[in-house]
Amino acid sequence: MDTGTYTDIRNVADFPSFHDAELSGIEHNPETRSLELRFRRVGGEMEVLRFSGVVSQRVIDFAGQNVASRLLISPRYAFTSAEARTWVQWIDSRDDSKGAAIGEDKGEEYVRDFRAGRRVLFVLEPSCGAELAVLCESVSLKQ
Repeated sequence: MDTGTYTDIRNVADFPSFHDAELSGIEHNPETRSLELRFRRVGGEMEVLRFSGVVSQRVIDFAGQNVASRLLISPRYAFTSAEARTWVQWIDSRDDSKGAAIGEDKGEEYVRDFRAGRRVLFVLEPSCGAELAVLCESVSLKQ
């Protein structure tokens, strides 16, 4: 994976809209704890999000067409403690088992980490197809 032209999302002043963008590719490298998502936006522009220091991730329903309704990315999106607990538990769950419950104190710790930039929570809410969430150290954008 090429890392030379990526910009940390915290340093992207005019972050592009991913509403109705199509997720067209996923590349996961467990050895380097990295993940890349490729999107084609409505106007045809290609965007790549690179996740570094991946702690955990989950994707379901990746299909022939995968359209994003919206992307929630901390710290650009201010997750509440309840939202953080829900999403991290979802990441740790599977279709046949629910992840361990996350207490309110741990949820508050996640929110503090997101605000301070020590961790990032990313959520792709779908219009159709793939739903995805990632807990990682950083997210960068390649335009």
